[in-house]
Amino acid sequence: MLDWIAENSGTLQVAVSLFTAVVWLAYLHILWLNFRRQRQPVILINRSIARDENAHCFVTNMGAEPIYLLEVMARVVTEEKTYHVKVTEREEVALNDVENPLTRTNQGPIKSGDFIDIGSFLDLLRRAETRIGTEGLFDKVRQMDLTVAAADGHTTRLIAARHEFRAEWKDGKPYFVPERIMARQIRNVFQRRKITTMLEEQIE
Repeated sequence: MLDWIAENSGTLQVAVSLFTAVVWLAYLHILWLNFRRQRQPVILINRSIARDENAHCFVTNMGAEPIYLLEVMARVVTEEKTYHVKVTEREEVALNDVENPLTRTNQGPIKSGDFIDIGSFLDLLRRAETRIGTEGLFDKVRQMDLTVAAADGHTTRLIAARHEFRAEWKDGKPYFVPERIMARQIRNVFQRRKITTMLEEQIE
């Protein structure tokens, strides 16, 4: 055995070196994945305070870095039609009634661990009505999906999350029930590009 090792020492040294390199590459890859996962933004979109149309919707930044909320988009589904509309601006607040114009919009930075109240579901429906130029969405709504688009603090790429809420009618009132516990993080390049195109088409 010792003679065989002595005769093949060069080959064994190469094999050991290659094995060590593979181990280090795997270790570095794991470190990189952990670092990347820690830096990934996470946006939560949750219902709170109530369950009916008076329930408020909170957007929370659970990522390690601050983000800048750009737009809130609603997909409002009725029996007759589906609408896609931006509901970022607080249309229900008159501009002349506020001292700080920033209180009339949901745009702005959100620190890590912080959240903002983007309004009640009734507020969101009223904003959609104002934007679309129609009335009666409240009485017809069957589902409302909310998509939050934001800018990452370290890159110029768009980040986004989406949460779907179905409207269950009880005693003449819609109760908005989330389809899942957590908002779905939109990380796919093509889906983010689709959202970017949608926002660009609605630039006013």
